Amino acid sequence: MLQPRRPQDRVPAPPRPDPATSVSAVFLAFAAMGLFLGGILAVYDWRAPGALWPLFFGVLASFGAALGVQVLAATVRHLRPGR
Repeated sequence: MLQPRRPQDRVPAPPRPDPATSVSAVFLAFAAMGLFLGGILAVYDWRAPGALWPLFFGVLASFGAALGVQVLAATVRHLRPGR
């Protein structure tokens, strides 16, 4: 017959960061760098108006992507509550 195993002490695993939060942080970092670059271009370059519109839309897209990742993650958490 099989002998029962002795109970072993389990060490709790360290918490892992949420991937959605990490991806959102990267998108927000890109948005912050774009805003910083936009501020530099607006102050130190007289040709800035031609460069600010693409930069503005890039920052807006980066922020929207970060927001979309968080909304998608919240939707997945809501639809899969067992986790």
